[in-house]
Amino acid sequence: MTDEPTVSAVETSQVATTDLAGASADTPIVPAPPVADDSASTEAMYAPEGPNPEGTSPAFAKEMEQEAEAKGDKAPGVESEEVIWEARYSLKNFIGRIVFRTILSVGWLALAIYTWESGHTGVTFFTVMSGVFLLGLWLTLLYRIILARYGHEYRLTNRRLFVTTGLLRRRRDQMELLRVKDVFTRHTLIENFLSLGTVVVVSNEPSLPTFYLAGVHDPLG
Repeated sequence: MTDEPTVSAVETSQVATTDLAGASADTPIVPAPPVADDSASTEAMYAPEGPNPEGTSPAFAKEMEQEAEAKGDKAPGVESEEVIWEARYSLKNFIGRIVFRTILSVGWLALAIYTWESGHTGVTFFTVMSGVFLLGLWLTLLYRIILARYGHEYRLTNRRLFVTTGLLRRRRDQMELLRVKDVFTRHTLIENFLSLGTVVVVSNEPSLPTFYLAGVHDPLG
């Protein structure tokens, strides 16, 4: 009684094993896909000299550079800023000093004529020293004119305000127009008569809250 279930179990196991083996033998073998030749695909995709997409060739790069130069300030990005106003320190600020030195020069010429043409040699030392002093005044004025004229440059765009100062050691400060809180002008009576003044720009910039545009011609214009 106890051996029959054992024989049945063994036979069942043998039949299952035989079926699995038969199924494995009858299953077709699928071959692996062929490996593509990299050199052939590369030659089909690119030219013999290699890949050269648009924008990397020297001719195309030169064309892009020429287009950017043609657009100028209207190119995309920061270069799209348009200059609205440009100015320097006006030479009209020196009219008074030029007139004053001109009067002194005319007086010195009269003194020189009196000294050397009329034979009053007793005042020769005074005439020479006054001439040297007058020459120093003119040279100092010339230096101040060059320093003020070429050492102060103002440029306003539709985004920022630029203030460049200095002659040999130049400094350039900028202010975003979004940070500007107030703009006003200051001028004396004589400056008002000559259409001169100083434009004061106040902003909420913590590092440089106030810009002074000194010696500007027609600041109210």
